[in-house]
Amino acid sequence: MMPHRSYRRVSPEVRKAAVEQVLALTGTLSSESEACRMVADQIGVHANSVRNWVRAAEGPGPERMDVGALRRKVALLQQQLAAAAEMNRTLADTLNESRRRT
Repeated sequence: MMPHRSYRRVSPEVRKAAVEQVLALTGTLSSESEACRMVADQIGVHANSVRNWVRAAEGPGPERMDVGALRRKVALLQQQLAAAAEMNRTLADTLNESRRRT
């Protein structure tokens, strides 16, 4: 017979603070997993719980998005890239024109 596991309720505020701490520590430690373990030890929960909170805060990644959502995301990024490229061309033309006048 498996022992009964009890799960401690963690408030949304503590979860949010834990996620922020993991994000802050990730840059200074060797990995996100290490940061999750450290934060989990501090608040008395399992590291996987903290990792799940971090993933939930990040939102769905490409590996978890459906094909339609990925296509919409790619289309949006292509539109943004085209707009940025046009803006870059306009700025370059303006700069070249002002150099010719001087």
